[in-house]
Amino acid sequence: MYKEILQKSGEVSKIMDILSHEKRLAMLCLLSEGEKNIAELTELLEISQSLVSQFALKMKDQNILESRKDGKEVFYAVKDKKIQELMWALKSIYC
Repeated sequence: MYKEILQKSGEVSKIMDILSHEKRLAMLCLLSEGEKNIAELTELLEISQSLVSQFALKMKDQNILESRKDGKEVFYAVKDKKIQELMWALKSIYC
């Protein structure tokens, strides 16, 4: 049991690092409701498009988000079901 905790602590630590930034946390909260494109996220988060793109790519690289293209638009959604459940839990506690 303790070995499993030690093995998973690195993974959980990376997730907590992502969630420690309020705009990334808000972005995941929004994406837990369904996919959104960069323009929608930029407007909802009230930050620059480049920063939204940077956050999205970082989370995609860590297999937290997935993307799909529709013409010129890129849509992002939560890929990791554990993250989806975590966001729902945080919403039920804090929202």
